[in-house]
Amino acid sequence: MLIQKKSKLIIAVAAIACIGSIATVLYLTHQRYKAYSALETGKLVPGEAIMATFVSPTPHALSQLQNFGTPETQALIGQGIQAFQKQSLAGTAINFNRDIQPWIGGVMVTLLPPDPVKPASDPQLLMVVGIKNQWKAWHFAQKVKASPDIKSQQSQYRGITLSRYTEKSGKQYNVAVVNDQLVIAARPEPVKRAIDTFRGSPSLVSLSGKSDLFFKNANLSNPLVTVFIADYEGFMKDLSTTWPDASRLSGESLSPFKPIQSVILGVGVESEGIRFKTIAQFRPDGAVSQHSPEFGKMVNRFPTETVAFVNSHDLDQLWLQFLTLGKNNPNFENLTRQIRLGLQAIDLDADTEVFGWMDGEFALGAIASEKGVLASLGLGGVLLIETSDRPAAERMLNKLNTIIANSNPPINIEQNTLAGIAVTEWNDPKQGTLFGHGWLNPNLMFLAFGGPVVEAITQQPQQPLNKSQRFQEISKSLPNSHHSYVYLDMEKITAWAMGYLLASPAISLQPNRMTMLNSIRGVGISARFPDASEVEVEMVLVLKPKS
Repeated sequence: MLIQKKSKLIIAVAAIACIGSIATVLYLTHQRYKAYSALETGKLVPGEAIMATFVSPTPHALSQLQNFGTPETQALIGQGIQAFQKQSLAGTAINFNRDIQPWIGGVMVTLLPPDPVKPASDPQLLMVVGIKNQWKAWHFAQKVKASPDIKSQQSQYRGITLSRYTEKSGKQYNVAVVNDQLVIAARPEPVKRAIDTFRGSPSLVSLSGKSDLFFKNANLSNPLVTVFIADYEGFMKDLSTTWPDASRLSGESLSPFKPIQSVILGVGVESEGIRFKTIAQFRPDGAVSQHSPEFGKMVNRFPTETVAFVNSHDLDQLWLQFLTLGKNNPNFENLTRQIRLGLQAIDLDADTEVFGWMDGEFALGAIASEKGVLASLGLGGVLLIETSDRPAAERMLNKLNTIIANSNPPINIEQNTLAGIAVTEWNDPKQGTLFGHGWLNPNLMFLAFGGPVVEAITQQPQQPLNKSQRFQEISKSLPNSHHSYVYLDMEKITAWAMGYLLASPAISLQPNRMTMLNSIRGVGISARFPDASEVEVEMVLVLKPKS
C-alpha cells in the first residue's frame, strides 16, 4: 500500500506541474527595489487566499535567461512578447516599454474565496503590483486619468484612496496604492480586503507553516515565477465550477490528490538553463514513509547511445492508477480501453497476465542504432522489469512466443546465448533479429526491440549512460536520491526526428516548435520524498548557450 500511495502521489504532482506551467512576458530594468520581493507583496494578500502567483523578474534572472537560445529562438520569443503587448494594450495610447516598464516591480496575482457577504459568488482575483519608481508611476496614473476614454471616481476606505476606472466598454477596474504597492481588482471588495489586511487582518505572510517555502521561492536560486496553492482541495473545487473539463472529474478520479494540502510551483533560471520545481505538502493523514527501495541500479545497463531513459517503480500500481483516472476522464478511459483491446486481441489479460506481476523497479530506454533491422528507423527500445513473480512473467512470454511462431509470414523463435545470458529471439529470415527477451538475473527480465539492442543490453556496457557527459550534465543538478527519473538527450532526439520521423511527408511540425526544440540540449526530471510530509518533482531544461 505504501508503494501504491507513492506512485499515485507522483502522478498527481507531475500533473500539477504540467498544468502549472506559466509564461513570463515582462521586460524590466536593472533597478533593485523591495517591490521584487514576494515577502513584501504577500503582506497585502489576505490569509484566506486560495492561490497566489508571484512573478519575480529580477534583473539577474533575466540577464541569465538572455544567455541561452539560438538567434532564431531569441527572435521568436521577442516576437511573442511584442504580439502580447500589442494585443493587451490594443486601442489605448499606452506603450508598455515607455509607460509601464519603468515603474513596475514584482507582480502577485491571487485567487480569493467568494465574498463572505455573498457566499454564492465566484472566487475573486486580486493583483498586487510592486512600484519600484513612484515618480514614473505617478506620471502613468496622470496619463490614464487624462484619457477621454476612461472615467475615474475616487472614494475613501479606511484612510486609503480607492479609485474606480471605467472604460467606454463598461469594463471597470478598482485600484488603490497601499504601502508602495498597486492593488487592482475588477470589483472593489478584493481591494478592500487587501486594505483590511494592511490594517492588521491576517495575511499570507503571517501564516506560519503554510507559506514558508513560497516566500523562499521554492528554494530556487534565481526565481522567475512562484505559485502557491494554499488549499489544494478548495482550489480544485473552485476550478471545477469555472473550467468545464474539470467539472467532469469525479471525487474518485481526483483521489490521488486527496492527501495533498498545499502546492508550491517554481520556475527559475540557472547556469544550465531553466528549472521547474513542484513541492506538494501532505495533510497529516496523507504522510508517507520516508523509506524507498534501493534505486538506480538499472541505469548501469544502458549504453551511452541511449537517447531517452525512464526509471521508476511499480508498473502494476501505475496501471491501477490509470484505470481509476479513466473512470471519469475520456482521455484516460480511451487510452486504457485501447490497451485492453490490443492485449485481448493476442489473448492476454491486461490486469493479471501483463501488469499484475510488474511490482518492482523498471526502466525504459530508447537506444540509437543504425545496424540490422534498425537501419531504416535509427532507434531500438529496451524495457527492464523487476518482479517478485517470475512464473507469471514467464507465462506471458510463452504466450507471446506461441503467437509469433504461428504468425504469417512466419517468424522463427530461436534460443541463443549472448554474453552468458540465455536469450529468446524472434528472427525474420530476411531482416534478422526483430525482438529478444531473457533474464539478466533471476528477478530482472528484459525485452528488447532490434538485434543490435538485444546484444547491447545483455552486456555490461564499456561506456554506461550514467558516465556520459550529457547525462552527468543534466543529472548533477537533480537530487541524488529519487523515486522516479526521466532523461532525454534532446539534441540527439531532435536530430533523429529530423532525419527519420520528419522525413515522412505524412508528418509535419510547425517551424516555431522546431526552433524551440533546437534550443534545448537535454531534459531531466526527478521525483523524491525528502520526508514523510512532502514530495518534490523537479525538471531541468538544459539549454544551448546563446550563439
